[in-house]
Formats: sequence, structure tokens, C-alpha cells
Amino acid sequence: MKKSSFILEKMGLPPDLIWGYVGLMFFVLGAGLEQSWFAAYLSSQGLHASQISLLFTVFGISAAVSSWVTGISTQIWGIRNVMWTGLIIYLIASIPFLLIALPSRQYAWILVTYMLRGAAYPLFAYSFLVWVTYRSEKAILGRATSWFWTFFGMGFTIIGPWYSGWMIPQLGYLGVLWTGVGFTLIGAGFSLMVNRDQVKALRSESALAEFVDGFLINFQRPRLGIAIIVKTINDLGKFGFVILMPVYLIHYGFSTSEWLMIWGFTNIVSLIFNYIFGYISDKIGWRQTVVWFSGSLCGTATFLIYFVPQWFGHNSGMLFAALSLYAIGIGAFCPLSALIPSLAPDKKGAAVSALNLGSGLSNFAGPLVVSLCIGPFGVKGAMFAIASLYLLASVLTISLKTPEEREMIKSNKRLKIGPQHET
Repeated sequence: MKKSSFILEKMGLPPDLIWGYVGLMFFVLGAGLEQSWFAAYLSSQGLHASQISLLFTVFGISAAVSSWVTGISTQIWGIRNVMWTGLIIYLIASIPFLLIALPSRQYAWILVTYMLRGAAYPLFAYSFLVWVTYRSEKAILGRATSWFWTFFGMGFTIIGPWYSGWMIPQLGYLGVLWTGVGFTLIGAGFSLMVNRDQVKALRSESALAEFVDGFLINFQRPRLGIAIIVKTINDLGKFGFVILMPVYLIHYGFSTSEWLMIWGFTNIVSLIFNYIFGYISDKIGWRQTVVWFSGSLCGTATFLIYFVPQWFGHNSGMLFAALSLYAIGIGAFCPLSALIPSLAPDKKGAAVSALNLGSGLSNFAGPLVVSLCIGPFGVKGAMFAIASLYLLASVLTISLKTPEEREMIKSNKRLKIGPQHET
């Protein structure tokens, strides 16, 4: 074994997939480049708040549906083919989006093309997650999936916003979006061409039967249905805070730029703890890590994020401390990417689809909770609702025992009962 491969394995990175991880980062960097500023841009172009809200809702629904079908699609058509499909859909959507929809400000064009862009990135990114789960040894699976979210986060929530802030004054908004197309091509090149690893996917002879099976399994194995709820709650705050906090913090002297800077550093903390909890989960167990550290920390932190500005006023350090606690809790959710596919090892593609569906549902579940709560209950009501859901996630995870864990519990019970019957 090469020394570099040995080091990567010790870190929990499958050596054969390292270029796939690099490609993932570049692809989501390009595909999600506009996430931190697109709403403000559309508002400056004359779109009403209701139009912008509908646009992001449609994008979220499209991403959620695409996320769900990804795992099943990889079993039908193969991982590489689904990733190529994601790239092609992204390019087909992006060209009219950038050449026609945005320059002409035609809302119907913007809606349709942006919806297609929402369907594209999960096909690429979450197919690679399937690849990781197939190719990683169980001993490093928690860390391997944590690295997936680390590279994903670096592109989507760290490099993307900072790159945009640097390049928009140089190239303009549309120019930056065009560079995003270039980043997706670079990412596809790394993941699908430089990365030469091959994985033998399970193939189904009937596409319809596979999709029906992927839908029914969530009811046949209720733990997967519960897992979808937990995974949806996972990023609830991320998509809710970006709506709530700029409006809330302005009353305590925080500017939007201050909030974005603090939020950017918060995401760095999250990426660091993605790996830390991946390592911990491989030692103490995936489920136990999520139960003890994820929702409990995120829920507590959400309460603190609301109260800290009231207690300390315009204090960036204290706000960052509260948000960092939240980021640590988010990192503790990462073992879900190893746990959920293990709930149905004989139907791994369908189980990964459940995982991906939860990831996609977060895109609009966060804004939905905010929109339902902020009118009648204000920011306080929305923050308390998010905090309560996080605490619920920890409780729900208690039931997410893998078949192997359930069998071990049964064996232990038989061992305890056995001697009593002998006497």
C-alpha cells in the first residue's frame, strides 16, 4: 500500500475516491454559487417577495424529489450514468437561464429553468454519496460520509459565498454565474474522468418496480420513515436562520455583512466537527452519536441564538459562540449518512434515497416552518419551533437501530434469560 493511501485510509477517506471528493466540491461550488445572494439580486431586478418565495419553494421541491430518486436511479442505471445525467440537466437548464431568463427578467423562464437547476445538483452529488457508501469499509463509513459533507459544505457554504463576494464587483452577477458553469465542468471532470474507480451497482430489470419498491419501503420499514424526518430536521436551522437572523439581528445593531461573515465562520466550525463526529461515531456508534450530541446541542443552541442578542446586545463574539454550539450539533448529525443506509442493507439504494429525500426536504422545510410561525408568533415563535424540532430529532433517533444492532440486543437478552431457565 502506498504511504499516501495509508494516510487517507487512516483519515477515513477511501483512497480510490479522493478525486471524486474533489470533484464534488467543485460541482456544488458551481451549482450553488448563487445561494447566498440570489434573493437580493432578484429583488433588485424588480421581483416581488412572493415571486422570490415561490421560486425558492419550487427549487426546494425539485431538489427534494431529485434527491429521493437519486439512490434508486443509481441501482437502475448505474452511479456514473446518473452523475452524468445531473451534469447534462444542469447545463441544459443553465444556458437558457443565463442567456434568456435572467437578462429578459421573464419570470416564467426563470421559474422553469431554476427548477431544473434544482433537480440537477442532487443527481450528481447524492449519487456520489451512494458511491461512497458502497466503496467504504464499515470501520471508516462514518468518517467517509462525514468527508462527503465536508467537501460538499466547502463548496456550497464556504467557498461559494466568499468567491461570490470577491468576484461580483469584478464580473457582475451574471458573470459570476457563468463561472459557476465552469466550476461544474471542472467538478465533473475530476469526479467522472480523473476518478477512475469503478463500482458494481445492483441493477434492477424493472425501473418502475424499483421506484415503487423505493416508495413502499418507507412504510414497510417504518424506521426509514422516521429517518427521513430526522434528516429533514438536520438542516432545518440552516435554511431557517438565513431568513430569520438578518431581520432579527438588525434590531440589535448587526449589519447584513456582519451576519454573513459570522455565518460563514460558523459553517467552518461545522465542517471541522463533521469529521470529528465522524471519527467519534466510528468508535461509539453512529446512532449513539446522533442521539447524544446532534439535536440536543442544536436545540439548546437555537434557544441561545435567540436570547444572546437580548442579553449581550451587539456582541459578535457571543453570537458566534452560540452559533458555534449550533455548528457543533450539526456536525453530530453527519453519522446519519452512514446509519440510514445501514437500516436496510439489502435495499441500500432505497435507503440512500430516504437519506437523500430528507436532505432535499430541508431546502424548503426550514422556510416553511418560518413562514408558518413568524406571522402569528414572530421570530421568537419560529426559533422556539426550530429548537423543539431539533430536540425531537434526538428522541426519534433512539429508535433507529440497525438490523445488526437489533440482533445483538436479542442475543444479549437470550444470554441473560438462558441461565435462569437452566436453574
